[in-house]
Amino acid sequence: MANDRISRATAELVPLPPHTWYVKKISWLLEQPKVKENIKGVPLNKNLMESLSEHGMLSPILTMPNWYPIAGSQRMRCMAELVPDNPWLGDQEIRVCNIDKEYWLVWYLWGEKDFRDKAVAIYFQMVELVWKSMYYEEAQDPSGKLMTDFEKEGDELEWNHKSELGQARIKAKRLKDLIKRPLEPDPDKYE
Repeated sequence: MANDRISRATAELVPLPPHTWYVKKISWLLEQPKVKENIKGVPLNKNLMESLSEHGMLSPILTMPNWYPIAGSQRMRCMAELVPDNPWLGDQEIRVCNIDKEYWLVWYLWGEKDFRDKAVAIYFQMVELVWKSMYYEEAQDPSGKLMTDFEKEGDELEWNHKSELGQARIKAKRLKDLIKRPLEPDPDKYE
């Protein structure tokens, strides 16, 4: 999911919600209340953490209005682990694309909770897909590791989301995994 991309030409055909670009220090982002409250629920990707400690953060992040990352949560989780012992990493300024308002809230008007949660999770996944396809410039870190490999590793980790949106993300991932799994014949069905 997180490591999927579409062509930049296709991504540019899809309008993103209104957003504003900022340059912020990593330490400032880690101090934002929603980030501070929730970032430890993101699993720690050790290979990504090693790359970040050596090379810093190369790609921008996409955030909600409260600065919580939509794209970049694994990197911010790694930085939350690294910065206390390596404060200079917190001084790095990165580009941040902040969605101006919570445009996804319209889905919470839908009465049926399961569908609503899935719709919000899909909304975020599609915004992330389009945004990454448009704005991620680096295909690999300076040591040659593909950035999408870090993302794939992160998707395979056990996510511990407390929020309804996070639980919907887990359900959507399980559904995607189920869809990708080949059908196995039921031997009892044809006896």
